[in-house]
Amino acid sequence: PPGSGAPSVEPQRQQQQKLGGEGWSGARQEAQGAKAAAGSVWGLRTVAMKGPASWSSSLSSSSEVIREGELEKRSASLFQLWKKKAVVLSKDSLRLSSPEGGGKAKELRFGAIQKVDCVERTGKYVYFTIVTTDRREIDFRCPGESCWNASITLALIDFQNKRAVQDFRSRQGQAGDAPAASRDRRLARAP
Repeated sequence: PPGSGAPSVEPQRQQQQKLGGEGWSGARQEAQGAKAAAGSVWGLRTVAMKGPASWSSSLSSSSEVIREGELEKRSASLFQLWKKKAVVLSKDSLRLSSPEGGGKAKELRFGAIQKVDCVERTGKYVYFTIVTTDRREIDFRCPGESCWNASITLALIDFQNKRAVQDFRSRQGQAGDAPAASRDRRLARAP
């Protein structure tokens, strides 16, 4: 009560309302929203996943699974810890999830990847970086004998080559249609 000398509860309530009405959980929700937005900037897509048994079946039918296994991804947090991720490599994406299964999976589509870069070998690990089209870098490491970097690089090159061929064919088709369209217009105007 005012005038009793006890601290007022009103400033605390106002602070809670600023933080989303639930104290720090509102701020946590904002941070999670920012994290999700950062994922979309990287070309990552969050998808629901039930566990390792559903990896292959959860991919679209056009995405043939090339390889499944485990990688370590460097976190973007202050301490940059290495976290194990269950990985499914398909013809058009790289899907990352927690190794225990369940929860959300992140899908990094090859359309959003520019290159696999910075391959460095140490005694135990191979370190590599995936560079996205918007110049973001995602660091990974794998045991030296697993060659995940080579598998991802080959799948990415195959995807980019197929896309280049499709683009070329579509341009050829457009160029081939243009003379026929102008001829049809000319004939339509003729008496």
